[in-house]
Amino acid sequence: MEVLVIDDGSEVPVCEYIKKTNFDVGKNVKIIRKEKNGGKAAALTFGFKESEKEGFSHAITMDADGQHPPELLEKFVGAINQAPDSIYTGVRDFENSGVPPARRFMNKFSNFWFKAETGIPLRDTQCGFRAYPLEKVSELNLSEGGFTFEAELLVKAAWSGMNIGEIEIPAVYTRETSEKSHYKPFSDTAKFFLMNTKFFFASIFLGKGTLKKISLKKRDVD
Repeated sequence: MEVLVIDDGSEVPVCEYIKKTNFDVGKNVKIIRKEKNGGKAAALTFGFKESEKEGFSHAITMDADGQHPPELLEKFVGAINQAPDSIYTGVRDFENSGVPPARRFMNKFSNFWFKAETGIPLRDTQCGFRAYPLEKVSELNLSEGGFTFEAELLVKAAWSGMNIGEIEIPAVYTRETSEKSHYKPFSDTAKFFLMNTKFFFASIFLGKGTLKKISLKKRDVD
């Protein structure tokens, strides 16, 4: 399996960590380092573009805090083979007693808004373990950045008519993964609320055709 790693200005370059694994850098792992940290949204957008340049049709993304078991990649690959035009998102087991209460609340909060805006009930709209069809994602008109980027992507994908599938994964929360997280409970939740308020009113007052139009880049709308 070939892996593209976007090093978003890590204090310790990712290549130093890769050297401690069994991956053969230069053969099945390519590392692209950005000297200045731009945040997850910028890293994902950059990674999508680089993946397309390399000839990949899909990208499977994982958070870098140790929450996502890499051995589950095969489940996402299998799902892609079954429905290549769909987005797949992981569904964590939030009944696990090890899940921090703030994360459990934020997921329910996010799921509520997503259903209100799209009519689609998803169980884990915050999971960063996802599979994306790159050509379809490149058509989406995305303007949000930072913490809200992935949430906007799912909403716009749903409005555009893309199918969103779910894949069950374990909820891995340890002291180490919590310390590595950049989630800011107050400021990020406020940004998330403002974005979803905007999307909610759009879903009420605009028809499906208009929602599809605003979710896609102008050149991609029929």
